Amino acid sequence: MSGPETPTLGILPIGALGVAFFHHLTADESQSKEKVVFLARENGAGRERWGGDSTVAIETPAGRRDLSLGGRFEGSLQAAAANGRLPEIVLVCTNPDQLFDVISDYVAVVEHEHRAGRLQAGNSRLPLLILCSNGIYFQRIRRSFIELLEESTLLGRLPDLWPDLMPSIIGRLMRGVTIQTGLRRGAGSSAVHLPGPSGRTVLAGGDPAARAAATLRLAHCGGWYEDAREVLPTRVEFNKALVNLAINVFGQLAAIDHAGRFRVLTVGEIGSPDRHARILELVRAVLLVGQSVGVYRRDESADALFRETLEAMVPAAGHVPSSLQWLQQQISSGTLGSGLTPTEQWLLRPLQHYARSLGDAGAITYFEGLEKELVAAMARAMAAPPGSRAPG
Repeated sequence: MSGPETPTLGILPIGALGVAFFHHLTADESQSKEKVVFLARENGAGRERWGGDSTVAIETPAGRRDLSLGGRFEGSLQAAAANGRLPEIVLVCTNPDQLFDVISDYVAVVEHEHRAGRLQAGNSRLPLLILCSNGIYFQRIRRSFIELLEESTLLGRLPDLWPDLMPSIIGRLMRGVTIQTGLRRGAGSSAVHLPGPSGRTVLAGGDPAARAAATLRLAHCGGWYEDAREVLPTRVEFNKALVNLAINVFGQLAAIDHAGRFRVLTVGEIGSPDRHARILELVRAVLLVGQSVGVYRRDESADALFRETLEAMVPAAGHVPSSLQWLQQQISSGTLGSGLTPTEQWLLRPLQHYARSLGDAGAITYFEGLEKELVAAMARAMAAPPGSRAPG
């Protein structure tokens, strides 16, 4: 294990989810030998916004803490590699559409390790990369990761990675499906972060031995981490997608009224019995697609999956979903645009893609219909007078 001052756990970037992870991983920091640091995308705003003299405001029921980033911010993955400060495990908490940037940054780190002579020698310092963003994307990101590595080989930046090196590099990419919650009040470096209670994160995919070790290590710090073992990442993603869709899609539709007025809702309010029929309809549509692509067994019951979805929402009953937080910020700042929020794009679009690939007209109509509802609600919110609020 690395020395106490060497980064061992990294969180990328500083945001609502990342700060919540940090809060729980460092709750008993005096008893832990782990050093938890923050990272940023190479071309992300975080590289310019944060520095060693910055502070992150964290507010909990026990009070407010202004966390100094001195010794806790390592910049981008490339900067950390160049400075010999790469963490051994990195939890990635970006928006889903920013994951491609993170993968590109990671490939640059692989190239750095090759130039340093460590890659082929078998003693590279490549961290485990655990993708914790919401969405259905793991197989797509994994495929892009392989393509970028192969492109780097063609350009002469990396040696031939097949058949020996590629499996070990790809095995360091994992999926972290989480129900950890966190709020952020304000934006940028002046934001105040409010971590939710400790929530479960299930690690799937990647090298089984490395995943098991990472799970134990993260859990040892006080976080709630579990190993999915033989369960495929896409299966875990589909299960979480049901919860996210129920909370965020139906949450947005309930939060924006017919006049475009917006009001904040909690998960408990969104999952009230009067919306159970819609949630069950959603479960049936996702189950049908999931069964067709081999994610769910043919004998699995929509009713059982519906009950599991409702049960998964209970621990976050008092939480305001991320998409509603995003909407509130956009409406308050007058920057709300048309279209889907980032989270919904990486939930609905993959399901639409699966449905089209299967030629399932009913599923295509259902998931495209949800998108049309959301886009129409967003348009109403954009047209509503500034400061208007739906009756609570």
